[in-house]
Amino acid sequence: MNRNISTIIVLILLLIPLVVFFMVWDYYAINIPKWDDHSLKAFIVEMTKAEHWQQQWVAITKQHNEHRIALTRLIAWADYQLAGALNYRHLMIAGNLLLLAAFPLFFTILKRNKKPLFALVPIPFLWLTLAFWENMYWGMASVQNFGVITLVLWTIYWAIQPGNGLFALSLLMACLTVLTSGNGLMVLPIVAVLLFLSRKPQRLAIWVVMSAGAIFCYFYWYNSNVSNPATKAGLFDLLKGYMAFLGAFAESVPVPNSFQVCILVGSALFLVAISITLNTLYRLSKNKYGSRNEKILDLFSLGALMFILGTAVVVVYSRAGFGLEGLITSRFKIYSVLLLIIAYLYIVVPIRGSFLCPYISAITLMAVIFNIFSYHFHLVDAVNLRKMLSTDQFNWTYTNKKLELPPETDFAQTIMAKTPVNYTQWFEAIKLADKQGYAGPTQGLSALLKEISFKESPLNLQVNNVNFTSQRLQDSGVYILLSNKDRYYVYPTYRTRNRNRKQLFLKQYYFAPGFYSEVPFNQLTKGTYKLGIIRQEGDKIGILFQNETLNVPEVKVEKIEVNW
Repeated sequence: MNRNISTIIVLILLLIPLVVFFMVWDYYAINIPKWDDHSLKAFIVEMTKAEHWQQQWVAITKQHNEHRIALTRLIAWADYQLAGALNYRHLMIAGNLLLLAAFPLFFTILKRNKKPLFALVPIPFLWLTLAFWENMYWGMASVQNFGVITLVLWTIYWAIQPGNGLFALSLLMACLTVLTSGNGLMVLPIVAVLLFLSRKPQRLAIWVVMSAGAIFCYFYWYNSNVSNPATKAGLFDLLKGYMAFLGAFAESVPVPNSFQVCILVGSALFLVAISITLNTLYRLSKNKYGSRNEKILDLFSLGALMFILGTAVVVVYSRAGFGLEGLITSRFKIYSVLLLIIAYLYIVVPIRGSFLCPYISAITLMAVIFNIFSYHFHLVDAVNLRKMLSTDQFNWTYTNKKLELPPETDFAQTIMAKTPVNYTQWFEAIKLADKQGYAGPTQGLSALLKEISFKESPLNLQVNNVNFTSQRLQDSGVYILLSNKDRYYVYPTYRTRNRNRKQLFLKQYYFAPGFYSEVPFNQLTKGTYKLGIIRQEGDKIGILFQNETLNVPEVKVEKIEVNW
């Protein structure tokens, strides 16, 4: 095949996962803060009130949970300054671009080791997937969790380069990494070990001095994070959680017990990581390399593996108290995928001759299959998150029956960019239904309402349906509507993923029949509520109230202690 045509085909293959990733992101991303995102509004207030640069520096670098999130805050401040308002979609874009910033590094490693461009093809299919949905659609987490990984990788790579300029750049990059996320601190001892193994005492001394300063600054006025529950898991459970964390990417594989699969795959990857580590240490001890780039690859792989395995230890120890299942959550999957990529780079570089192309082709096929699995498996998560965010914003914004925005009497209320949201098209229908009991197209609503189980408990209202089969995406679906004498509340119903592989992959039925929801009483004011449903089908809105009312008791809100 003509070389130019081959290059074009490879470039198209590289672009496919990139285009799909950002198309799916754009379809579900919404400018609404999630949880910790709200703290960025307080940060903007603090920055605007600062009278000198020292106060701004304190605002940028102060602690958030166990982290320093200076990079996230700097991007938020830049967005506010340039756009005139804080837009959380812009933060997501920045985080996703930081994820992309690892590609030039992977490309450089392969190119310097004389691998063809084709060798890069499997990586975007692994690196750009909906498996990372939580970071993709969460402004603060996107910058922090994607950013720290890319910064760590570049810091390691530059620190082990022969040029002094790149080493100096790695010193600055290390400081930025430490101020991006808590586990960025790991880059300090990791690079120190790599410089020791490289037999570069002068660089090691400089690095140790810089590290001491960075650690001092990080822990100066440091407060322990009090919000994480103490783990009650035994050693065996922690070990299972550790292996599950390393194999978390395998959750997307359509099998019944995905957690057990993650443990098995993680155990295999752990053995691969140990094998690579031992082999690398042996090669470094002998210091016999055919080229400088071979040694750089060994050092880089060792550093990346130390970062992955070390992060796994910290996460499992600190997060096991929330339950072992939480260790394979989307937020942490990128470490599992990174472990795959490092193993791939380490194995593919030494391969020569006729076996190279078939090997890359086989890995590419498996990467494409994983990519497809991840989009099918995690689409329901993206849909559910979007609905949760939009209804949360509705509930904290509209506190009167006129559904009018409250007057902006405080500067903090003006910080966030005003962008369209789906619930504004409900307003007239909600007010009409509140008067007459229904509004909009109601065909099938009565039957749907009868199929919904509403079960009250002292703390919440549990909602369940087992027959709803709509496969509409984005904002379509069923919402729970509550109305009292003063205001309305709306809660989303959540879909579950379809475990029927034939329906999922052949018919694109992403959702299993039915839906569920939980209305927490501690978010409602005490009183009597009319209870109904909103059904959105594209642009069509139907609302129906049931005859029975809901009596909500007073439930105290348990305040979570934070250090920010």
